[in-house]
Amino acid sequence: MSAMPDEEYLTVAEAAALLKVSQSTIWRWIDQGDLSAYRVGQRRVRLRRRDLARLITPIHRRAEGRRAVPEADLSRPLSGTEQKRMLDAIEQAERFQQELLKRRGGKLFSSSTEIIRELRRERTDELS
Repeated sequence: MSAMPDEEYLTVAEAAALLKVSQSTIWRWIDQGDLSAYRVGQRRVRLRRRDLARLITPIHRRAEGRRAVPEADLSRPLSGTEQKRMLDAIEQAERFQQELLKRRGGKLFSSSTEIIRELRRERTDELS
């Protein structure tokens, strides 16, 4: 595909500022093939503005390999079937929690904060 000189081209820095992302994100998109880049001379790289515009897509559109939530699902109340599924899932989680507690003899898991503090103390002692 040949580039037309009368099209608008941006530097990587300008493209990053325009999309409010880092320059490394722009370079990653180029490396992954998500964004076309054009060499100007030996060292300069430019991006077409219209190629940048193609990166901007509505969230409700399903992208390959990615799960997008339809906008309508976020704004409407749950149906009766969905409410029942949610309540069933909560009940199943509570039964599983009780089963785990029973297996542990009623002993609760330590809080993650306590575990992290203990590991830090052990590490500090090792380093001393």
